[in-house]
Amino acid sequence: MKTWTNEINELEILFKSLKGFIPDLEKELERLIKADDENMALVYSRRCLEVIVTDLCESELKRPRKTEPLKGIIDKLNHEEKVPAHIITSMLNLNSLSTFGAHPKEFDPQQVRLVLINLSTIINWYLKYKNIPDKISEEKTGPVISEEIRESAPAGKQLKKSIIIIPAILFLGAILIFALDIFNIFRKDKFKEIRDPEGKISIAVMPFENLTGDSSLYFWQNGISEFLINGLGNSEELAVTSSRVISEVFESSGKIYTASISPSLARETARKVKAGTYITGNFIGNGNNVSIMVNLVNTSTDKLIWSNKIDGDLENNYRYLLDSLSGLVKNFLEIKAIEEKSDYDMVNAFPNSARAYRYYIDGLNAIIKMDSKAAIPSLLKAIEIDSGFTFAYFYLAWATWDAEKWEETPQYVRKSYELKKNLPSRYHPWIDLWYACLISENQSDIYKYCDQLEKSGINSRFLLYDLGVTYESFLDEYSKAIIAFEKVMKLSQDWGGNWAYDNFYRFYVWTLHRVGRHEEEKKISDIGFSINPDNGWLIYYRAVCAVSRGDSIAAEMAIKNAIASMKKYNYSESIIEHVLGSIYYDARDSIKAEEHYRNAYNLEKNNPWRNYFLAMVLINFNINVDEGMKLVQYALEIEPDDNTILWLEGTALYKSGKYEEALAFFKKARENYIGVPPSLIKDIAKAEQALTNQNK
Repeated sequence: MKTWTNEINELEILFKSLKGFIPDLEKELERLIKADDENMALVYSRRCLEVIVTDLCESELKRPRKTEPLKGIIDKLNHEEKVPAHIITSMLNLNSLSTFGAHPKEFDPQQVRLVLINLSTIINWYLKYKNIPDKISEEKTGPVISEEIRESAPAGKQLKKSIIIIPAILFLGAILIFALDIFNIFRKDKFKEIRDPEGKISIAVMPFENLTGDSSLYFWQNGISEFLINGLGNSEELAVTSSRVISEVFESSGKIYTASISPSLARETARKVKAGTYITGNFIGNGNNVSIMVNLVNTSTDKLIWSNKIDGDLENNYRYLLDSLSGLVKNFLEIKAIEEKSDYDMVNAFPNSARAYRYYIDGLNAIIKMDSKAAIPSLLKAIEIDSGFTFAYFYLAWATWDAEKWEETPQYVRKSYELKKNLPSRYHPWIDLWYACLISENQSDIYKYCDQLEKSGINSRFLLYDLGVTYESFLDEYSKAIIAFEKVMKLSQDWGGNWAYDNFYRFYVWTLHRVGRHEEEKKISDIGFSINPDNGWLIYYRAVCAVSRGDSIAAEMAIKNAIASMKKYNYSESIIEHVLGSIYYDARDSIKAEEHYRNAYNLEKNNPWRNYFLAMVLINFNINVDEGMKLVQYALEIEPDDNTILWLEGTALYKSGKYEEALAFFKKARENYIGVPPSLIKDIAKAEQALTNQNK
């Protein structure tokens, strides 16, 4: 019985893929599959390689091969970077070993397996190069992977949802913010020393030690490392030293490449090839039940970075076993490489997949750029790949809320809450805070979790910002909100510059305005404008501040600037009047607010929101509650379930002394909110007390 049956079976699948596409390769591969002699298997393997290399010579080097030796062409393809380095390594190995068939010499028949493995790797790549579908993936079955042995790492990130009662420029609404922590043992300084000049993590893979006691499996000492080199070599984040270079270093030291490698020799070899890390490992068991241990070591410090184990059938299912092993190592390193290139606020996300992490980063970048709609597809892709990715669910909650897909938000908050066990315990209060804000709506829990996060010592701008927004919006604790925002500014300075996140300046400026700290308000808005001169919220708040301070000159300039900004984006006259009404409303100038809201209403009387905002100023400033009641009732006919309109109807009824009816509208409004504003809770309590007093 041939010892390379499994390898031939795999080549048969590849043969089906290329059949009818590449006649010359099809012919040689068919002969190889039928070969029953070791020498002929080597000969036909080499002929398959010749077909591929000859084609590459013509298509990539733009010249015929003629009689040039294969090695010379392979070297030129490598020098001109026409073929990936890991495929070049397989080509050179196949070319070297296959000469034992062309010029019969003594060799171990087990080496045929290595030749066929290399050929399979090359053909798999070649099919992709020629845009021919590979059928091998259709027949895969995966190995059993043991629980990974990984280093201890501190913490992850969370997001928390905060409802914001915003100025009247838009509707009463909400915003949520999430956070990422920078306390990561893999911060930028940790992996810096293991990168090559191009910024890639550099790796040398050593032969694996055979601890099975079965000498017939010795060839896997080199075979496993060869598979890892091929698997890792196609990553854009990694720079992998070829097995040929490692072999030459061993030979120069008087060592055999497939012999057991001592830790000192492995480290010295990695140093000589200038690899920042090196991989060692061993395998134990029997052929169909093997455990493979892999270790990743820092070359300069000799400290273990990461370790893992995988179990499976090396005899009959080696490709899938080793593909999975390669995937584990590659995934770990790519995640760390991505973290190294990411912003301080985007590391330590604890994904299980590098692909998912890339989509996650794309989603966060879109959120920071204030494009939450674009963030949603990326984050959905992240959880499709990694269903246990807690932070991706958190940011989906954020993105769906900000994109006004409010009905979708709670499911992601709940899922994040379910998955909080995947994160270190000191971050659980953050998830609990989201849950308290949007699901349980328990204000005492909101206080409790805010207090716990405040004492956590976690340095994250998103966390501190979110804490500030929660204090300002849910708890009316403006002083605590400002303290949190000040910490964000300090972190930004420590990290080398101001934070380029528009929402931060929006809420910081508004909170400062609410406590009358106008000089600081101007200073922070100036910083925000330096980052984004077109930040509409800052333009709006500057006008509110000038009007509320009674600075007529500054107010006139700010109003003109706001109008110019709106005209720049072709806002309608109705919207411009509406925004001007909101500026005066938030500045507590009821006369001018009514004037502009009424102008907007007269331009669009059938618009429920023009009715609503005019009613708001008439009712809340006690200008004309009866007229306001009629306007809000018209708005309710069009938007009968809108919580803000229901709330305003309740306010009008309360002011008219109809406490029981008012309470009913307040409670209905509360039912429709995802996250209840504290002022609505106060209105409910006030109505209940009034009703109690009335019934005494």
